[in-house]
Amino acid sequence: MRVNYIWFLLLVLQFPACVEEFKPEIDNFDNLLVVDGRITNESGPYTIKLSTSSNLDDNIFLPLENATVQIEEQNGSVSSLIEVGKGIYETNDLQGQIGKNYRLLIKTPNGKEYISSYETIKEPTAINEIKAEVDYQTFEGEDDQIPGYRFFLEGDNTLYDQDYYLWLYEGTYKYQADLIITSVFNGFIEDFPSDLLRTCWRTYQVNSITTSNTSNLAEPFLPRKSLFFLRADDKKLSIRYSLLAKQYSISKSAYEFWNGIEKQVTDQGSLYTSQPYQIRGNVNNVDDPSEAVLGYFYAAGVTEKRFFYNPTEEINVELPICGYDYRGLVWALQLPPSEWPIYITVGPEGNAIAGQGCLDCRELKGTIVKPDFWID
Repeated sequence: MRVNYIWFLLLVLQFPACVEEFKPEIDNFDNLLVVDGRITNESGPYTIKLSTSSNLDDNIFLPLENATVQIEEQNGSVSSLIEVGKGIYETNDLQGQIGKNYRLLIKTPNGKEYISSYETIKEPTAINEIKAEVDYQTFEGEDDQIPGYRFFLEGDNTLYDQDYYLWLYEGTYKYQADLIITSVFNGFIEDFPSDLLRTCWRTYQVNSITTSNTSNLAEPFLPRKSLFFLRADDKKLSIRYSLLAKQYSISKSAYEFWNGIEKQVTDQGSLYTSQPYQIRGNVNNVDDPSEAVLGYFYAAGVTEKRFFYNPTEEINVELPICGYDYRGLVWALQLPPSEWPIYITVGPEGNAIAGQGCLDCRELKGTIVKPDFWID
């Protein structure tokens, strides 16, 4: 039995002892506690997500509600978190401080108590630059190499002889609907501003985990590091792309945990084919340390930097273009008011409708509101 762990790995990611291979002597890996959380030197609130593991085939998130969750500063105060959503707990006024140690305390509704090891918020290292270079990559099930950008990070000097890093990313891209809205049906057909719903921006969490360390380097300097590959055969690189890179300076044990996860993903080619419960984290049942607990609560000094990239002529990719649906227009105009508005375009043969996202860019999960950070 394997567990549905993918949501945990790719949102915001995270135990006393060095990380070690852990093979619990139990037959059923359902209903295990899953912990996802961190504290950093950034302003809060900090979020802890608690859930229970499920059968991989179910592919669902099972939140653990009504738990008591606290973050304790060593030799300091204890901050209680508030449940702001199902299984999602947030701090109120806690501010992580560089150089201080923190641990996570959990009490479940059935009375079980869990505690993490202390983790230190380290002084973060700066990011100098992230470059995007044209590259090609082959994917499983696809014969041709796919063009795209491979991102490389160039770091700065670290304050530590040995430093350990975890990178997480947030991507934002500008894109347009393929077709232009010329009119709209709201009980009757009227003209529509042609560009109102054409251009959107979408922000998403990049599906990648990257780790590195300086332990074997002659100088405490983070050299050029390959991060991830972004394929160009979708709208992400069609107009302009922005990458927000967050660089977490983490403990050695946290690094070993996430490096183990990264290796499993790389070796297996899929998050679903790995069994991350075999990598032991730093959260334990107070009364039964042998109980398997998934996840890692970590503290980190974090720096972030945003970069912008335009598509290059070297990436010559023709994206699929939406088609016109002339016959569907007659059917669409008979839909009830709950389905209005109906957006209409004009093709070579006259008025038509089109598929999802072909006219209204918002249907591709974007927004027509330009982000405050966006630079054209």
